[in-house]
Amino acid sequence: MSKHLLNRSAAFCCALLLLSAACQKYNPAELVNCEKAAMDVRMNGQSTSLKIKSSTLLRTESRSQSFKLLSLEAYIDTMKVVMNVADGPYADARLGNDSLQLKTYSYSRKAGADTTGRVILGIKDKFYVTDSASVTITEIDVAARTITGIYYIQTASPVLKANGAFTKVCYLSIK
Repeated sequence: MSKHLLNRSAAFCCALLLLSAACQKYNPAELVNCEKAAMDVRMNGQSTSLKIKSSTLLRTESRSQSFKLLSLEAYIDTMKVVMNVADGPYADARLGNDSLQLKTYSYSRKAGADTTGRVILGIKDKFYVTDSASVTITEIDVAARTITGIYYIQTASPVLKANGAFTKVCYLSIK
């Protein structure tokens, strides 16, 4: 997947999330079966639980390739973690289902490197440049639309390292 396509897809996802947030307030009751959802971040030897703000599965189609894009955002008072996963390419018949591959999606800012699993870390009002990251999806329940896995991020300057897990996080599927 080219960086250009991933950047355009990420921009589209962000625009869609901002538009939906502007049109309505977040209502966790709208997502079914989320009572067991959890996410944390581990940094500098401390583990902190995060509140899940949104989790959305989108599809993007072009003439040559079709992808599923998962965006998950969680936060606490002073920190925000955003994960973006690009899964594919898919044949048109499989693009419509709500499943993702159980695998590790990675990101590196090196030219020509994989960009399918980007994680972004924000502390206070500053988002840091991601140097490398990975998102590993270990379980997906299509019927309940929940996803479980782990993630890792290292920022460029300053060098910060964080990791964490997300468990039974519900996602909204947009077709």
